[in-house]
Amino acid sequence: MNNLIYSLLALLIFYILLVGEFLLPTGGLLGVMAVAALTSAVVLAFKFSMAAGISVSIFIAISSPFFIMFLIRIWPNTPVGRRMLNLKRGQTTQPPCRTTSSGTPLDELTGQRGIAKTNLLPSGLVTIKGEKIDAVSTGMPIDAGSQIIVVKIDTGHVQVRELSKDELEVNDASEPSPTKLLEDSLDSFDFE
Repeated sequence: MNNLIYSLLALLIFYILLVGEFLLPTGGLLGVMAVAALTSAVVLAFKFSMAAGISVSIFIAISSPFFIMFLIRIWPNTPVGRRMLNLKRGQTTQPPCRTTSSGTPLDELTGQRGIAKTNLLPSGLVTIKGEKIDAVSTGMPIDAGSQIIVVKIDTGHVQVRELSKDELEVNDASEPSPTKLLEDSLDSFDFE
């Protein structure tokens, strides 16, 4: 019975040392001691009985990954984690939202239309609302001067596709062309 109690005690020490390794800057010393405690727990359990050894091994195999994932998740919020990641109090580990040069968040560009300024083979330059933006074609190459639409933003990259003829016809029917707008405004202006 003593071997089983010592095995469970060594298992408890393993988890305590593992927490200490994540919370204290020990340079791996507590980690080495945690592995030694884990090994001792398994050996002592097998000395007690084969069933106890297998049970302790299965418990370790199932619980340890979840426990370590939990520690990794909370680590950036610990004093050591903040110091190592160079975070200030209250600052998160999320990177700031990428924006265009005028400050528009890239996420707001989805669904916006523009014009390809360069050939997109697959990457190039597009103009959306008068602003030049680096973009990537989602499929086929896009020729310079083609009208495009922003499909999605993936890992900070603007992904675009060329507008189809049907989409261009719908767009032409719903919006007057820039030259038509200019003609209409000049016609309405009295030059005399």
